[in-house]
Amino acid sequence: MKKQIKKTNHTKEILVTNEKIKKALTNSYCLTSMKQVESSDVDINHLEKIFTNKTYYLAMKLVPLLERKVLYLIYVENARLNDICRRLKLKNKEVILLRNKAITHFKNNLTTLYKMEKLKNNGKL
Repeated sequence: MKKQIKKTNHTKEILVTNEKIKKALTNSYCLTSMKQVESSDVDINHLEKIFTNKTYYLAMKLVPLLERKVLYLIYVENARLNDICRRLKLKNKEVILLRNKAITHFKNNLTTLYKMEKLKNNGKL
């Protein structure tokens, strides 16, 4: 008499909602982004090196370091506000304020540098 081997199906269907998938992907993206941001300190400290225009370079170099870091994280790394807050250990309002200050400083520095260049080219400086 032959023994009959009972075949069982060991695969089970796993149901995962779209929300759980989105959350897992978002968490993975955030962790990866934060690792990249944490390893980019050298770049953060040298945002001005992005500019090829000498005047823009100098204008950004004159912006305070913390403000440059915020701009770098927002515009170069495309980091989210919460990620920036965690990275720099600041509150949301502080990051937003630093961003606004950085933009204002950059614009003012550009205006000053352009005025200096104009005076220099006119032979008055």
